[in-house]
Amino acid sequence: MKKIMITSLKSILLFTIICGVIYTAAVTAVGQVLFPNQANGSLIKEENAGKTSIIGSKLMGQSFTEEKYLHGRSDQVSQLSPVSKEQKMRVEKRVQEADKKQVPIDLVTASASGVDPEISIEAAMTQVDRIATTRNMKNSQVRAIIKQNITGVKIGTIDSKRVNVLGVNQSLDESE
Repeated sequence: MKKIMITSLKSILLFTIICGVIYTAAVTAVGQVLFPNQANGSLIKEENAGKTSIIGSKLMGQSFTEEKYLHGRSDQVSQLSPVSKEQKMRVEKRVQEADKKQVPIDLVTASASGVDPEISIEAAMTQVDRIATTRNMKNSQVRAIIKQNITGVKIGTIDSKRVNVLGVNQSLDESE
């Protein structure tokens, strides 16, 4: 019995070292070498008076509520079924708040994580008038900034093009 216990403990120790230390270190090293920006969180940094500060990440959405900014998806996490009554009530409320007849779906539904960094091109373009008016800009200037921040590709019928909300808002602030 004692021999079985010692063998079991040795196995636990061995696999802890292999899986918990060696494998983790190897994956981290590969990530740092091949994908350093993503492995470090795709942080967006801003330099002011010689001091660098982190203002966000390309991978995580932030809540922008001021009228002068492009708004992303709701940051209220939702695990509701798309056909549930509660989800229907939330969407209807957000459509009323938007005060428009047609609102892109990603502006009235919440994501499962609450941190989506991107919205559809359609959702971004519906906000052009508000942003341009608030910032005293031409609609064409705001559209150009949005187009500069489109990511993804379109291959045949598969379209993954999206607009990075933080990137647009940074560009808008820089254009002032």
